[in-house]
Amino acid sequence: MSDEKVQSISSGISVSDQEARRRFQHGEAEIEEVPGENSLHRGLKARQISMIALGGAIGTGLIIGSGTALVRGGPLGILLGYSYVGMVCYFVMVALGEMAAYLPHKKGFAGYATRFVDPAMGFALGWNYLLKYLIVTPNNINAAGAVIQYWTTKVHIAIWMVIFILFVFCINLLGVRVFGELEFWFSGIKVVTLIGLILMGLIIDLGGNPRHDRLGFRYWKAPYGPMGHYLQSAVDNEHLSIFLGFWSTLTNALFAYIGTELIGVTVGEAENPRKNIPIAIRRTFFRILIFYIGGVFVIGLIVPSTEDNLFVANKAKTGAAASPFVVATTLAGIRVLNHIINAAILLFVLSAANSDLYIGSRTLYGLAVERKAPRIFTKVNRMGVPWPALILCTLFSGLVFLNVKSASQKVFGWFVNLVSTFGAITWMCICYSHIRFMKALTAQNISRDSIPYKAPMQPFGSWLALISTAIITIFKGYDTFIPFKSDTFVTSYIALPVFCILWAGYKVIYKTSVIPILEVDLTSGMRVLDEEEKEFARVEQLKGPRTRLQRLWDNLTITVRVHSSQDHTFSENLDKMAIQSVSRSVMKKVLAIETEEGAGAMVRRSIGGMTLRNLTPFLMLDHFHISKGAGFPDHPHRGQATVTYMLEGSSRHEDSAGHAGLIKTGGVQWMCAGRGIIHAEMPVNEPGQPEPRGLQLWVDLPAKYKMVEPTYQELDPENIPSAYPAGPDGPQIKVISGKSHGVESPVRPLGGCWYLHIIFKKQGTVFQSIRKSAGWTTFVYTLKGGVKIGSDNVKHDPYYTLVLSASEGENGVTVTSTEDNTELVLIAGEPLDQEVVQYGPFVMTSREEIQKTFIDYRLAQNGFEKAHIWKSKIGGL
Repeated sequence: MSDEKVQSISSGISVSDQEARRRFQHGEAEIEEVPGENSLHRGLKARQISMIALGGAIGTGLIIGSGTALVRGGPLGILLGYSYVGMVCYFVMVALGEMAAYLPHKKGFAGYATRFVDPAMGFALGWNYLLKYLIVTPNNINAAGAVIQYWTTKVHIAIWMVIFILFVFCINLLGVRVFGELEFWFSGIKVVTLIGLILMGLIIDLGGNPRHDRLGFRYWKAPYGPMGHYLQSAVDNEHLSIFLGFWSTLTNALFAYIGTELIGVTVGEAENPRKNIPIAIRRTFFRILIFYIGGVFVIGLIVPSTEDNLFVANKAKTGAAASPFVVATTLAGIRVLNHIINAAILLFVLSAANSDLYIGSRTLYGLAVERKAPRIFTKVNRMGVPWPALILCTLFSGLVFLNVKSASQKVFGWFVNLVSTFGAITWMCICYSHIRFMKALTAQNISRDSIPYKAPMQPFGSWLALISTAIITIFKGYDTFIPFKSDTFVTSYIALPVFCILWAGYKVIYKTSVIPILEVDLTSGMRVLDEEEKEFARVEQLKGPRTRLQRLWDNLTITVRVHSSQDHTFSENLDKMAIQSVSRSVMKKVLAIETEEGAGAMVRRSIGGMTLRNLTPFLMLDHFHISKGAGFPDHPHRGQATVTYMLEGSSRHEDSAGHAGLIKTGGVQWMCAGRGIIHAEMPVNEPGQPEPRGLQLWVDLPAKYKMVEPTYQELDPENIPSAYPAGPDGPQIKVISGKSHGVESPVRPLGGCWYLHIIFKKQGTVFQSIRKSAGWTTFVYTLKGGVKIGSDNVKHDPYYTLVLSASEGENGVTVTSTEDNTELVLIAGEPLDQEVVQYGPFVMTSREEIQKTFIDYRLAQNGFEKAHIWKSKIGGL
């Protein structure tokens, strides 16, 4: 089924640019990791994911950047700004959490945008996110260099930068388990340090300082606060100055919170993601409340926004001197603490750089997997590290050496501007993907109450976060005009046109469009997740009872674990639905869009395209129309069966095995290509006769039959039996293969497959049983009129493929025609538990078999003996 691993192998065969674009647009060129080969490893533990989510994004934006926000916005302004952006961040995170818990995606945010919105948006978002982390890694390395200079300037800053780059590179090179463990402890230390700073601030405020000065809310009153006065010298209006100061805190807060979405990248390497992702996401609320909002609240209590040291630090430094916590200890007369805080800041920025390099390499890997970046970046070593992607992302850290020529604070500001905009675009895309995801759930009759994690306050939350982030992003660079500063303006806004160019360029080249809501893929990969979840539960059970320490950890996350029990409810609901109804229902709807194929033939392809690439055992379904001068000239096949069914007109067939024939209107040819054959399929265009139209279905062969000799089963229209379950005036069911109401087809395909053509002369209903009560892949393709399936009251127009459910207890399909002269085909097949590795007309179960097929074809052997000498008589156009 859709959880099969399908690869497109391009080595050894030259493909035209037009064909490459066509395959890319329809998703036929996509590569996914194959079990048994090197791929990303699910090695992150629940505690690691939770701690990374808890402390992974805490960095310079909070512990350093909050000083700038305090100067500009005052204590109340910084509290309001960080609180509002914190609410926005929370809605972004829960939106991401709902999608990630339902369908953990190794391709990260770009995968959700591609799947739920538009491949062009997925492409642009993937590169946007990559660019962000190509910039933010050197940003944190730059900050680390500035921090180290707080102690000494005797060692050139470039040397420190090289040391820090090598440090984070080596950690990432050791694999996800080492990265996860180190980042777990780094994040833990950051969390403890920040809690300590907040407690220290409260103690100072309450008078627990060497001067025994109880501050209370002194700095919230005039002349210190409660609001700041930003650009007061350039703006005459006091109220406007206060507002601009508050708005500046929003942009500072945006930078501080950017990176929280790290959890969306780790899902691809998370154990039991359906349970662990909600645990991590739900902690976001407490992190925002305690660390960010609590932190800036305390800063506003203990540091006056008019403090001269804060102004000097804000303008000249990016090390400990720029931290409001250091200013607070100086004002309170605590001398040694500034060095301790500086060491903590160094750990903060190195931990952030470590996470940034990890995310950047995984994002580039995901783009390469989707064929949206060079294929070399799909390479992964035995430890699950995408090493080419890691090397490239590390090389970009060389941008940090701009610091050697320009002042560190200036370079830091450039990087902050770029990162903020790239990050804001990511947030907006996450929210919009979630909005589309929720609409698809509703349209496809899937209740949000039944999914593993349900984001609160939706869709309001995602819309609020989307609109708020957009407004902050558009106006965040207002101060570049007071006075105008070209470098700041460019770094503040260059990301927006870059994203638009990437999106528009992809749409123009590959002619993609927004995916219709009913065609959004909500099912592919679900069976694999179900099996992984069961295996994880089995392994956990074998481990035996949990220790006291483990139970204590469970208690810390009890509220989330209760919520994640909806996984069980989800399965229970599906079971109840199956018991209540005998008919299958529509799970996915895909429009077959007309495109050119072969030599000028027009086909409507649903199965085999981007939106429905896998549907085992079915590889492709084409509804073809062959005009004069067009057709399918000589081409090879191996490893599949092709079923050609003529709806109108006639088609000739000729192959390298000496077989030739005519498929008439209503006739069918079931060809098993087996070990290899070369053939041509060309139309018969005669005056007064309709142009040939029909269906061609590709069916994967079980592995044991892939190298059998080619065979044919052909039926003229008069030899295809029909069933009339309601009498001669009722629906007609042509039984091309399989059984219907006591009528059986003489066709005996290799592997289970039923192929039925149902014709309604008048409106009516028919129930067609399926051989297996559950498990068989079943779909309907609508040809004419209008169709309803099961108890759904949704009418389906022509040229749609309707993928049906396959739950236990569903023993058939109820089909209702809503119009006279309605026609459809109902096809069902037994899923194959095998890999699918496909290159065009070659379909095998491994890369090695495909490569051997290339060799056989080139050397004219093993089924392709006539590859270079045979030419059909009908194939010439």
